[in-house]
Amino acid sequence: MPDDSLYPHVAGLGHAFFWCPDDTLRDRVRAALSMADIIEVPLGEPGVVCFLADDMESLLPVLESKFSVAERRSVRALLSASMRPALGEYGSMQSLEELSLRLSARWLGEMLADRRYKSLMQPIVHADNHARVLGYEFLVRGLHTDGTEISAPALFDTAEAAGMLYALDMAAGENAVRTARNFNISENVFVNVLPYSIDCEAGLNAWFESVLGDHGFEPEQLVIEIVESQQFPDFETLQALVQRLKERGIRIALDDFGTGFNNLATITQIQPDFIKLDKSLTKDLIADGRKWTLVANIVDSAKQSDIKVIAEGVEDKKTARMLESAGVDYLQGYFFGRPADKPL
Repeated sequence: MPDDSLYPHVAGLGHAFFWCPDDTLRDRVRAALSMADIIEVPLGEPGVVCFLADDMESLLPVLESKFSVAERRSVRALLSASMRPALGEYGSMQSLEELSLRLSARWLGEMLADRRYKSLMQPIVHADNHARVLGYEFLVRGLHTDGTEISAPALFDTAEAAGMLYALDMAAGENAVRTARNFNISENVFVNVLPYSIDCEAGLNAWFESVLGDHGFEPEQLVIEIVESQQFPDFETLQALVQRLKERGIRIALDDFGTGFNNLATITQIQPDFIKLDKSLTKDLIADGRKWTLVANIVDSAKQSDIKVIAEGVEDKKTARMLESAGVDYLQGYFFGRPADKPL
């Protein structure tokens, strides 16, 4: 057993223990932290190095910048506030990758608990009259403690990795409805929803209770955008979900059309109220005649099934005109307004 005198006690600091089976890897951990002026505590235990630290957050950035993902999985760590953990605790050490994920989940959890997030609104306009607003797509953004924004990719990537997508999805939906009520928005409210949040009756009921709550919001004003980033297990599940939503008076938009929901036969069976053409279809439309033909064919097929088409990613007047000539019903993009704190 190591000598207890080798474990100096510093008020307010704990001990960060790193277990590295590879000598070279262990020496690199020691060198990286020592260069950052973090004090090492000599242990004399094979494979383990120890440093004084009040939290792991101050150590992880140093190590993550020096090691590959595979190496971070090999380096396992434990932060202990005690003088030294029992040797049995070394078996429950987490990899640096797992520790980083846990810390990410913590800031996200604190953000959700403190309600540090907001909804931005982007208008969707009629193709035949840009002054007429069909509705607004509500986009969630997180807020740091100083009020600066956290981007959507940072939010959802962290939530997915930490298993917190459901909580973030519910918060985003509830905040969208609350924001719409605060601004007395009478137009349609488009809300992105991950499929698995509502793909069963219990999940759908929980979503309605959390999102609509006591806001006095009419379901008929809501358009749920089913996000394609998380696939449905099968077509029947998607069809059943759409049917349940329609029974509640909710309209449906299939998002990202052209990337996942790209089977026209499938959407005619599902019968959504809207499809939203992905920006990959509208980008460079002027220079690509084949793409315009594809869009025109999609629009024609949708119209035969009484499905309205919204074109996303419209950034200039010429693109808008070409989409109008293809017959799209509604337009959305920076040309008409960027996501903003207030409705345009």
